[in-house]
Amino acid sequence: MQAQIDNLNATLQNVNSNLNNMSSPTVSGSGANKQPIYYSFSKNKSYINMLHADKSVEGSLANLKNNGEIENSTYERTLIKISEISKFITIYELVTVLLIIGAGLCGISEIAKNKLLGYPALVIGCFGVLILLLTIASPSTIVGSEAPID
Repeated sequence: MQAQIDNLNATLQNVNSNLNNMSSPTVSGSGANKQPIYYSFSKNKSYINMLHADKSVEGSLANLKNNGEIENSTYERTLIKISEISKFITIYELVTVLLIIGAGLCGISEIAKNKLLGYPALVIGCFGVLILLLTIASPSTIVGSEAPID
């Protein structure tokens, strides 16, 4: 577009210098084909009008802005989804660790025949199962999400 405008400016300067010799300003093309200079003006004006058209015109500034806003909102929704999913993953990791610790303590208490290790194992295991059931039953309370995301 800038090259076309530069060519148009050069043509205008050439036409202005030769204006006294010609009856109407024209641009000489290759060979005998001559186009009026006003054709270049109207062509560039239509390009500028297309550039400043509304959202429905493909490639216009408004269309590009609208497409950018749509992409940005989609990206933000995706980030929110990823955040919610990572919260669930963190909770499930915590539950897994608690259940492994509880099962390990139960195994050690059985092997060592020490009932004092069995009680904390039962408490830790029950706490892990409780967190798991709460997460499954009402995830918005545990995770902190306000509304489910589609």
